[in-house]
Amino acid sequence: MPNTLKLRLSAMMFLQYFVMGATIPILSLYMKDHLGFAPVQIGVILAMGAAGMCVAPLVDALFGERLLGPERFLAVAQLAAACVMFLLSRQKEFLQFWALYSVYALVFMPTVALTNAVAFHHVPDSKRGFGGIRMWGTVGWVAIAWLFGYVWLGAGGGLDDALTFSAVSSVVYGGYALTLPRTRVRGTFSLWKAVRMFGKPDLVLLCAVTFVAGIVHQYFYYGMSPFLSHIGFAEKHIMPAMSLGQVSEVVVLGMLGICLVKLGVKRALIIGLLTQALRYVVFAYGRHKLLMIAVMPTHGFCYGFFFTAAYIYVDSHSNPATRGSVQQLYTIIVSGIGPFVGFLFAGKVAQFFTQPYGGAIDYVPFWLVPAALALAAALAIAVFFRETEPEAPDPGH
Repeated sequence: MPNTLKLRLSAMMFLQYFVMGATIPILSLYMKDHLGFAPVQIGVILAMGAAGMCVAPLVDALFGERLLGPERFLAVAQLAAACVMFLLSRQKEFLQFWALYSVYALVFMPTVALTNAVAFHHVPDSKRGFGGIRMWGTVGWVAIAWLFGYVWLGAGGGLDDALTFSAVSSVVYGGYALTLPRTRVRGTFSLWKAVRMFGKPDLVLLCAVTFVAGIVHQYFYYGMSPFLSHIGFAEKHIMPAMSLGQVSEVVVLGMLGICLVKLGVKRALIIGLLTQALRYVVFAYGRHKLLMIAVMPTHGFCYGFFFTAAYIYVDSHSNPATRGSVQQLYTIIVSGIGPFVGFLFAGKVAQFFTQPYGGAIDYVPFWLVPAALALAAALAIAVFFRETEPEAPDPGH
């Protein structure tokens, strides 16, 4: 793959996650402390983002693959998302906020899977090449955490400005998307073939565990920023502290290709899930700021060794005719159904463990719930998952 093409795809990933990183880490804190929403209400709103992921394959198939093409659809979707996010930044009431965030999810979330599909389309060897490109998405996430979280908030800006930052960034990304190389979809959209592929035993188990991992992973984004605020972190320090996880993710994704070759996918998945369980146990019982900062880098292993490794495994078992459909269908599980249930579940658990006097959440049982789920998922992979080699391509396709 030419270096110029790799640079362009890396810039696409940078902007995609720069936009997302402006709001996702602190949105629950913003709704809790600045808008006064209840834990269950916060879970319902955040779940709408995951609901957008559930319909993303249909939107991408119609607009991203057939009518507009991936790069044009990215541009249109980002510009539309910018308009909705700007309106969202002006809302203070639950119903209006929920409605606009639902619209935002419908127009923005399809772009997440589409960027993966564009990158996979242009990368000859996804196991070795995709991690290095996806790494730049993480760099974008870290960049906005420090630019907004430390510089802007440190200079006296407000947490609500994060939504405006996201809107402006979407405008920039929309313009850049028009410069991306043309991505032609090879073959036809074949949902049935993708479903048949997921009928393989190893992929059935991987999908089931991914559903659980999706619940566990979104627990972090629901609870972390309010938790850090609860134990004494200033608002300007929360995003930079959380971004330490993405810093480690840059390192992990950069070496993921080598790790998958050396360890194999199964061991990588287990490492990712066990690390997830470990960090939630630390969150449950630790309260010292330095301990929280020390444990944040485990995020790179949680995300890279499970989610990215699983994406690569699924992609390696697809073929050119079904690759787009397979990636989109898997995205429903990893970023749609699992997180949808996860945010609703986290909201219910947070509400259940909210103290009747003072309204504070008891974070010990709150964090132990996802720790137990992650441990169960790791055991399932260790006992039942059998890594298989991709089938030889059909010469008729």
